[in-house]
Amino acid sequence: MSERKILSKILRLDKNIYSDLINLDNALQKGILIYITVTSLNTLSQTRFFANLLDFIETNLILIKNEFSDEEFQIVQALVDDYSALYRQQEVTITLLFSSVFTATLISLIGLSICYLILKFLLSKDPKPAELIIISCFSSAPGLLVFFALISSNILAQFFLIMITGIYALIAFASGLKQVYFLKNIEVVLLLVALIFSGAILGPM
Repeated sequence: MSERKILSKILRLDKNIYSDLINLDNALQKGILIYITVTSLNTLSQTRFFANLLDFIETNLILIKNEFSDEEFQIVQALVDDYSALYRQQEVTITLLFSSVFTATLISLIGLSICYLILKFLLSKDPKPAELIIISCFSSAPGLLVFFALISSNILAQFFLIMITGIYALIAFASGLKQVYFLKNIEVVLLLVALIFSGAILGPM
């Protein structure tokens, strides 16, 4: 199966693609490559979005001046200026991308470990760690669409592309779990909640 066909089936939420992928030669290596690419694109797009957002706020801050006292406005303006200066100084380097991929991978592995424990001991399934990693990596494929946020100059378009591709990836992950482990909808929701909760707790750390 060609890479283009695999990506097409994932994006279309094909009902059998993940069952086929876990038996595909070199599936783990291909999935990891997709995951690293998506994580790097997300880092670039999110950094660009927040930099543009701060520039937008800085440019239009005067429009809300009447909502604050002079002292409050000066505090808000100072905060925006400080954050804008920080983002202007921050260059996207190989070190930043490596750090982002490492952190995201660590959080994902912990989340997948929780999913593994729920599948094995609560839902009485027989999951294999490699299968979960393959499902997770390939389900991140919708994140490749975030590339369009990098070539868009519209801040709203950037925001929606980042949000939609993230949600799309979660749906793809849910589809993969349901296919491979024959789960009920409520069981899939339980696993997604566990994954999101672990990410929310560990993300700021």
